[in-house]
Amino acid sequence: MFINAHTHAQLYDAQLELVNLDPANPEKTKHYSYGLHPWHLQADSWKDDFDYLTVAVHEKRCLAIGECGLDKVCKVDFDLQLEVFQAHIQLANKTSKPLIVHCVKAFNELINCLNLNDNKVPVIVHGFNNNENIARILVSQGLYFSFGKALLGYDSNAAKALKNVGRKNFFLETDDADISIKYIYRKASDLLGIEEEIIQQQIQSNFETVFKLRL
Repeated sequence: MFINAHTHAQLYDAQLELVNLDPANPEKTKHYSYGLHPWHLQADSWKDDFDYLTVAVHEKRCLAIGECGLDKVCKVDFDLQLEVFQAHIQLANKTSKPLIVHCVKAFNELINCLNLNDNKVPVIVHGFNNNENIARILVSQGLYFSFGKALLGYDSNAAKALKNVGRKNFFLETDDADISIKYIYRKASDLLGIEEEIIQQQIQSNFETVFKLRL
């Protein structure tokens, strides 16, 4: 089966699509996640959105918290990002649901936040396209990876990382790209030199393990 581990719109080209919903304007899908993206945080209103989120994440079809995270490139105050991300970590651990994380140039802070908050839930770094050293550190910390359209780029960091993170540690996604998840699976198959069916079976197994959902 095809699993799209992170998308912003239901594309209907995978048997399971984990759709990232906006807590302020949710449109329910079969499987979804809730989180406050660091790009859109506002100091005077995030707590209201988070109050809604703390209720909504208990819905059975909400499989994960996120996407949420840290981004040093965006203009949102970084201390605010840290405060909100820590709130997401605590909520994820209270509900025993995985975290789907957006992280740009803040991996040290990401790891520190997780450790300081005694994180126990699986963490998936979505849209991973960073160098092999960062990938190695995240593997050592027990984090998971979700690879998307960057795999299609020639000799991309994502393509290199995919070969080294281990089959039990990754997922595939479309994020906000207008592309079929099937192209991502096909490219991953080519990069790893294994049959596409094997990748489908491995990601299904990974998904069942991380999300505690029998498929």
